[in-house]
Amino acid sequence: MLSERYTVSLFGIDSKYYTNEYVAYLWEQSANSEYENSGIFVTALIDINRLVCGEIRGCVLGETAHVITSTRNPAEVQSEEEYYTAFINVVSEVRQRIGNPNMTLIIERVEFYFFTQP
Repeated sequence: MLSERYTVSLFGIDSKYYTNEYVAYLWEQSANSEYENSGIFVTALIDINRLVCGEIRGCVLGETAHVITSTRNPAEVQSEEEYYTAFINVVSEVRQRIGNPNMTLIIERVEFYFFTQP
């Protein structure tokens, strides 16, 4: 199935305080709230990765980036626009709760397959 994958990278936050677990907690709280409002739950994979942005060129965003990835399951949410709106609502709330750090967003078209247990 054709779908979209959304990847958000948050830069410049202290990963010692904003741990993977804490960011996941904030995401789940925001996703639950969005689900109550729209009926869409925005799942996510959250990783902390090393950031190399070039101190030599003046980059002072820190050493880490929180990378959050979500893919729309077309069997659950048929509308790309509705999922995108729900996704942006969750991202905006999480970002606000951690002090509005620098952020990038990548949206990719992907082939999406899922398998369930028999």
